[in-house]
Amino acid sequence: MKRFCRKVKVFFKSGIETVVAFCRNNKKSIVRLVGKFVIYVCKTIIELILDNLF
Repeated sequence: MKRFCRKVKVFFKSGIETVVAFCRNNKKSIVRLVGKFVIYVCKTIIELILDNLF
């Protein structure tokens, strides 16, 4: 059981390190995509508010 737990821990640790490395390498594109998503959400919320007012 301890051996299995160690394997699982190593698997998740390497996975997290891989994700962090990916984020560091693609920081600009991730920021751009997040920015587009935030703008889309804000636009949708504003449209809903305006539709409810009129």
